[in-house]
Amino acid sequence: MTFPDLLALVWGNLRRMRGRVLLTALGVVVGTAAVVVLISLGAGLQRQALRQLGSAAQEIRLTGGSDMTGGATRPLLDAALLARIEALPGVEAVIPFELVSAPLDVEAGQMCSRAVRVMGVDAADFAALDFEAASGALDMQRGQALLGARVPETLGRTLGPRERENTPPDLVGETLTLYLARNSADGAPVERAVRVEVSGVLAPRGSAYDFAIYLPHREALALNTWYFAQRRDPTRQGHPEVLVKVGDVRQIAAIEGQLLAWGLNVFSEREQAESLGAYFTELQALLGGIAAISLLVAAFSIANTMLMAIIERTREIGLMKALGATHRDVMAVFLSEAGCIGLLGGVGGVSVGMGINGLINLLGGDSGLTERMFGAGVALHAFTPLWLPLFGIGFAVLIGVASGIYPAHRAAQMRPIAALKLG
Repeated sequence: MTFPDLLALVWGNLRRMRGRVLLTALGVVVGTAAVVVLISLGAGLQRQALRQLGSAAQEIRLTGGSDMTGGATRPLLDAALLARIEALPGVEAVIPFELVSAPLDVEAGQMCSRAVRVMGVDAADFAALDFEAASGALDMQRGQALLGARVPETLGRTLGPRERENTPPDLVGETLTLYLARNSADGAPVERAVRVEVSGVLAPRGSAYDFAIYLPHREALALNTWYFAQRRDPTRQGHPEVLVKVGDVRQIAAIEGQLLAWGLNVFSEREQAESLGAYFTELQALLGGIAAISLLVAAFSIANTMLMAIIERTREIGLMKALGATHRDVMAVFLSEAGCIGLLGGVGGVSVGMGINGLINLLGGDSGLTERMFGAGVALHAFTPLWLPLFGIGFAVLIGVASGIYPAHRAAQMRPIAALKLG
C-alpha cells in the first residue's frame, strides 16, 4: 500500500465516523490544553522570579571583618583589599557601603517600621549602581535620603485597614525620622532622632537593596560613630559591606572563587538563580505530569473508539486481507487513524491553550484584574516556550498512536474468511 493510498483510506474512514472522532479528539484537546497552560504558568513564574533578580544577578555582596568590637574574624574590607578586588578581571566597580549598625525605628507620619536597613554610600559610587527613580529624583545630598522600592510598602503595612491604601504611600518630599538607641557607659539607655528628607524612591531592583534607606556615606558613618562611641576610618578598619559589580555574569563564578579563597564572606544571586531554575524545572515537570493524566484518560477513549471501529468494519478488514493486504498494511491503517485523532486533538489543544495563556496575561498584566480579585502582589503570567506547542502536538500524536496499538494488532490478527463471515 502506497502512502497516498493510505492517506486517502484514512481520510475516508475518519470522515465516515466524524462525530465519534470529534468527541474523542475533544478529550485530547482538553488534555493538551491543560499541559500547555500549566507548563506555561510554571515558565511564567520562573521568568518573573529571575526577572526580579534583575541586575543583581551581576553583583556580588561581600561582608568582611570589623575591628570595632575586638578583632576581625575575616579579612578587613579596607582600601588595600578593595584595590585588589577591583583589579580582578571582569570587575567593573567596587562600591563600599556603611551599614548603620544601631537598632532603629523609621517613622513617617503615622507609619513606622523596623524592617528596613539604613546604608550609607557615596553619591559617585551610587551612580555606578544604575538605579532608576520610580518617583522623585536620584539626589542624595546632606540631610536627604533615597528609599528602596519596597520601603514605602513596608511602612504602609503599619496603617490600619481603613487607613491603608491600595498603593504604597508617596513619601517623596516627606520627612523620615530615624530613632536610634544604644546604651551609655553606665548602661543607661540613650536615644537619638535623626530627620532626613526623602528625595526619591527607587525602581525595583530585585534584591535586599529594595528594603534599604540610602544616606550619604558620611552621615551613615556619623551614626555608627555615635552608636559605637568611637570613630573609625573605614579605609583602614574596613567597610562592613561591599558590592562588587561584574560586567559579565559568566565571570561571576570565577570571581566568587577568588574572593572565597581570600577568606571573604560572599553572597550573590547566582546560586539563587541556579536554585530557582532547578526548582521551576521540577515544578513544570510536576504540572505537566498532572495535566498529562487527562491525556491518559483521552488515550482510553481513543482505544475504545478504534475498537468500536474494528467491530463495525470487520467485513471491510476481511475484504482488505482477501485482496492481499498484509498484517502491516492493516496495522498501518488503524495506527494512522489513531494518530490522526491525536493530531487533531493536539492542534486544537495547543490553540486553546495559547488562547487561555493570552487571556491569563491580559487579566494578570496591565489590567491588574488578578490583583483586585486575589489581593495586592498577586499577578499571573504565562510564558510559552517555543518548544512547548511542538511538544504538545507531538505528545498528543504519540498518545494517539500508542492507544491504537492494541486495536490495530487485533485487526491485523483477523483471518480473512472469519472476518468476512462475521461481517
